[in-house]
Amino acid sequence: MAPGDERRDAAPPARPFPPRRAMSWREPGGFEERLVANFRAEWGERAPVVRLARLLAPATRIEPLLLRNARLHFLPGSGCEIESLLWFSRLVAARGNRDIVFHAGVSRLLANTLQHDAALFEAAIDFIERHTSHWPPEDRLEQTMRLATLRPPADAPERRQDDSLRNGLRDMLQLVADEGDEKRRVRLARSIRQTLATIGSDRLLPCDELHWLRQYTSVRLGTTAETPADASRPALPLPAWIGESKMEPVRHFRCARLAVTVHYDRSADHLVLHIRETSEAGGAGETIPLPTPLPAELHVDCAGTPARWHVIHGDDRLRLPIGSAATSLPIVLTTIDGSRYRLEARLPDDRSPPLPARLLLSHLPEDREQARAIAGWLRRNGIGSELVEEVVAPSARGSGDEPTPALPILRLWTPAAQRRQQVAAGDLDLPAARSALLRLDPAVDLPQPGYAAEKVIDLRGWQNDQAAAIADDSLRQLNNWLSGADREEPPLQADKIDDEVARLFAELDDPATTPPQRLAIGDRLAEIGDPRPGVGVREFVVDEEAAAGDKAVDEAAVLLAELQEAATIPPRRLAIGDRLAEIRDPRRGVGLDSRGVPEIDWVEIPGGEFLYQKGEKRSLPTFYMARYPLTNAQFQAFIDAGAYGDVSQGFVEKIKSLLQAKAGQRGDWWRDLRRPEPQPSRWQQSNRPRTNVDWYEALAFTRWLSQQLGYEVRLPTEEEWERAARGRDGREYPWGNSYESGRANINETWDKTGEWTLGQTTAVGIYPHGASPEGVLDLAGNVWEWCLNNSDHSGKSPSNTSDVPGVLRGGSWDLYADYARAVQRIGFLPDNRRDGWGFRLVSSAPMT
Repeated sequence: MAPGDERRDAAPPARPFPPRRAMSWREPGGFEERLVANFRAEWGERAPVVRLARLLAPATRIEPLLLRNARLHFLPGSGCEIESLLWFSRLVAARGNRDIVFHAGVSRLLANTLQHDAALFEAAIDFIERHTSHWPPEDRLEQTMRLATLRPPADAPERRQDDSLRNGLRDMLQLVADEGDEKRRVRLARSIRQTLATIGSDRLLPCDELHWLRQYTSVRLGTTAETPADASRPALPLPAWIGESKMEPVRHFRCARLAVTVHYDRSADHLVLHIRETSEAGGAGETIPLPTPLPAELHVDCAGTPARWHVIHGDDRLRLPIGSAATSLPIVLTTIDGSRYRLEARLPDDRSPPLPARLLLSHLPEDREQARAIAGWLRRNGIGSELVEEVVAPSARGSGDEPTPALPILRLWTPAAQRRQQVAAGDLDLPAARSALLRLDPAVDLPQPGYAAEKVIDLRGWQNDQAAAIADDSLRQLNNWLSGADREEPPLQADKIDDEVARLFAELDDPATTPPQRLAIGDRLAEIGDPRPGVGVREFVVDEEAAAGDKAVDEAAVLLAELQEAATIPPRRLAIGDRLAEIRDPRRGVGLDSRGVPEIDWVEIPGGEFLYQKGEKRSLPTFYMARYPLTNAQFQAFIDAGAYGDVSQGFVEKIKSLLQAKAGQRGDWWRDLRRPEPQPSRWQQSNRPRTNVDWYEALAFTRWLSQQLGYEVRLPTEEEWERAARGRDGREYPWGNSYESGRANINETWDKTGEWTLGQTTAVGIYPHGASPEGVLDLAGNVWEWCLNNSDHSGKSPSNTSDVPGVLRGGSWDLYADYARAVQRIGFLPDNRRDGWGFRLVSSAPMT
């Protein structure tokens, strides 16, 4: 399909717009909406400062001269003080000596209202274009492209607008290709990345130029998986005129290499593509060098399977359905820079022809292997199925416009599915005309009322030949459900019910209707729902709590997606984190599990050799580190369990704790440790890191949690902490060898490494672009983290009476970039507590 032939904006926008093409900027959030509402309420809709803000909203940035000329041109006779009011208003996200920049959502909201006055709108756009013509080429291109999304040419609607945008994208690529200075090319690549966030998604602008720009900046900046992309877009090679010599990465990061193997899964009649990271060229299977670190995008094209892009994290298994009876299938893999690799998958000669799918077997990622085994069992019993792995990450949920599957859905109902349905209602709702639950363990409770499933089938004995009769009964129920043999008489349609109700009421109104007939009419009305006020109930299930939960989940998905945008500024990240706390943060590893025990999101840190401190080579076995520092909600569970004993408990709680201890249900968490009174965090949002804990409290917590989880968790040693933060290559910061503004919660203004300082902790994990090589977050900034050992490098832990300081790592919100370096270490006595100190967990137990 040629660019421009596809109809744009088929779905209505989230908010009402005038009947012109909707802007393709990022959707404004509640934070920006409140800013604009407060601004209008403070000054009034017709106030000159509000009108001036609306006129300048389409500009990417506002210079003093642009501000002055706009006031004189559009508001003659107004005072110059309104320039100052706008310059220092809360609408401004970034302010410098040379310009100001509105919050992105603020610009969109103000420009939306400007579009209602067509003449004023056109005049404002023309004015901005004329008064930004002196800007540097890359800034001018960004401004031109933003304005083009607002104003399609009057003489040629959509096609000409897309041509204008594509030409701007091509000009930007050409600008980079012609640039000879490396530092300037770096700055241009970053500017391109920012521009891409401004103009919107692939669906709004499906053209080759946009894909080329995404590919180019991904390779140059090593940010392959940062920008959401259309998974079905083709794998396009970069045009030759960009110049291969200019495609070297601008950062000194370690590019990943993937080992690829393919095998045939007979039980499900699928090919399985196993992709894992390797450090060696060669070995088992094929190896593919990537131009970026992981996670990275890889395009997979296999005959019979829709070609698409996949985000690879380092140990992925991609299932490829086989649609033909061929004995071999080619698989073409394409990396983000256009390099292609071809594999040949050999199929067994005795492969039986695939059964036509009669149902979709839906499952969570945790139940993948079990689902594959059940699919094979169904296939051996004559029921073809297609496996569907349910997307449960909020940022990956569909838009709601997906077509309804033609096949019925059979969901695996397992402990994992039960937990997911309890924690995030709505994430498992897949559209289908019919759906049933396949429960593997009768002890697993069924879902809450209203969950989309018309039948529950208990599957037992399918793996045990001696229980074949039980399995046959499950198979019979399943076949009856698929064929519709177990369906009751279909309910009457609403219009037929209404017609019958009208006829019955007419009979009641007839004086000739006999009492026995009236009795029968009353009973029939009860069956179909007596509509008379105060008499019958016509059942409409309105689950207000679930509806509120769905709304919160939708909002959380939007907020989490906004965190993934590199252009999201730290104050906005702070607000997003606090809002997530208000609506119940859905991220794994931030709160508690269904038992009320802290849920830890473990990240595997592979063992082997690494660089420690000033280049010393050391080696560690594989261990697991928590993705986030411990949160307020998680530590509160420790306190609520009576961990501080008579210090924090009332009389009843003391008695319970003593009885539990006597029964062996509660351990002595404070053995050989000083036990202080608990001191709350200065900032108590549930998803912020727990602060004001000393080393003894952190150690007692690990003892308590170890008993709750059934395996050992502890504080990290300095070696483990540094290996996780610096990777194998001994980088200065988790993301690389130099500090980059906006990647961590520190005081950047102290040493002028950036413009941001928040003056407080933030919710854990809201700086995803500051992740370590394995994906651990907040290892730089936010809070210092206690380690297990003394500060004298002895490897020993502080004792109860020791005057030897313990060690903290990682820097905090109130210090500058040098303290956030991964080699920095500070020592304090283990009974010290501060509002910039917390801790995180590690474990050596294998995670399954």
